[in-house]
Amino acid sequence: MFLQIFPGALYALSFKPIGLWFLAPVAIAMQIYLLRRYRNPEIQSFIFAFVSSLIILNWSKTFVGALPWIALAVLQGCLAIPIGVIARFTKSFAPIAFGILVMEEIRARFPFGGFSWTRIAFSQIDSPFARIVPITGVVGLSLITLLLAQLILDRRFRLLFLPLVLLVATFIIPTSTSDETTLRVRAIQGGVPERGLEFNQRAQAVLDNHIRVTLRDFHSGDELIIWPENAIDIDPVKNAIVERKITDLTGKTYRPLVAGAILDREKIYNSTIYFDVDGSIKSTYIKRYLTPFGEYIPLRSIAALFSPHVKRVNDFSPGKDLVIHQLPQGKVGSIICYEILNDGLVREMAVNSDFLVVHTNSATFSGSSEGEQQLAITRLRALESGKSIVSVSTTGPSAIIDARGVVLSKLSDGEVGSLSADIPLISGKSFAHKLGGYGTLIALLLTFIWALSSLRWPIGSPKRRRRLR
Repeated sequence: MFLQIFPGALYALSFKPIGLWFLAPVAIAMQIYLLRRYRNPEIQSFIFAFVSSLIILNWSKTFVGALPWIALAVLQGCLAIPIGVIARFTKSFAPIAFGILVMEEIRARFPFGGFSWTRIAFSQIDSPFARIVPITGVVGLSLITLLLAQLILDRRFRLLFLPLVLLVATFIIPTSTSDETTLRVRAIQGGVPERGLEFNQRAQAVLDNHIRVTLRDFHSGDELIIWPENAIDIDPVKNAIVERKITDLTGKTYRPLVAGAILDREKIYNSTIYFDVDGSIKSTYIKRYLTPFGEYIPLRSIAALFSPHVKRVNDFSPGKDLVIHQLPQGKVGSIICYEILNDGLVREMAVNSDFLVVHTNSATFSGSSEGEQQLAITRLRALESGKSIVSVSTTGPSAIIDARGVVLSKLSDGEVGSLSADIPLISGKSFAHKLGGYGTLIALLLTFIWALSSLRWPIGSPKRRRRLR
């Protein structure tokens, strides 16, 4: 049983906060070895995904208890079973790799809009092969990691041909260009009065914290102030006190503010608002990709059996429109929290803006690995888009990330303060974003052709599957 569990545990160590990227191909190689030998590969496939998800997503139990955490890991395990079905009919690597990539894409969309947190590529930001992401997108990085796993299994060094060609291409294919214009931003991590699910019961205090840190750290050279998700947890249009506080702040700094805010209209919305220097609202972006069981509860009556906290969640409504905050100097694309997981949404924001801001609220999971894992995903998105990202959280970690995915400055979890940097305003698109959604289809098609070829002309002589005891 230890042998069956070990690959999943090893794979989990490739994710932050440990972040040993090279363990991912090793773990995948071990897993495929077991799939080839185990007489019930469907069970082995489930075990790998269940164990790895249980470890990687351990932060999800921080304030909601163990049952939802275990249920999420079980769901991730069930979505991996088709990979075991493929392994039952063939021992060739390519069909199994194709199945892994297909299930990653399915898991990113299903159920309830998907949850792709444990995607192979999201463990690989520190890999030297991460450089290919601006060309291939994240699906290409997952594929390269699978090729490294086959290299471990088969020791056929020609498998390095494709990764090396793509690495060389990173120096040839032009990247997104900057017109040398920069925008001096100040990102505020104001903290919350208390962490966990109760943080928004003292919404005025959260707002006051961000105002206080802004006025304390503001510098005359700052051109834009950025606040995180939930920094304004009371509708600034309906609440006169909040409206006055924002107007007073912008009057003192005479700088625009882009802030995460809750809008309580006929429906509840999670949004970012661009306030002009006089406190007036210039534009509002409403979050389009909502987090299931966090911002709305699917199957509420069933979900209530797993957690008593379900009753306390009011369902948010999704936005429908792409809104870019148009400043005099350039265009700012807001991404709210787990929208960073959505390939299409990130791509749409990136190609229409000069830099990105990820507004997030890690207060619910403060003290866990969630923040560092999300930051790793954000770094990969910066590299993929070829644009700088300002990632700002209520409680941390917050970071300024350049177009290479490198963290230039950072505030740790629980630290109160601000970050300031000159952000390059970068126009154009990365090659991966020029391909759009077709990039993923091309990668899957090539892998499918590879899979068919391996079935038609299998490499080496087949070995009989031996039952593991």
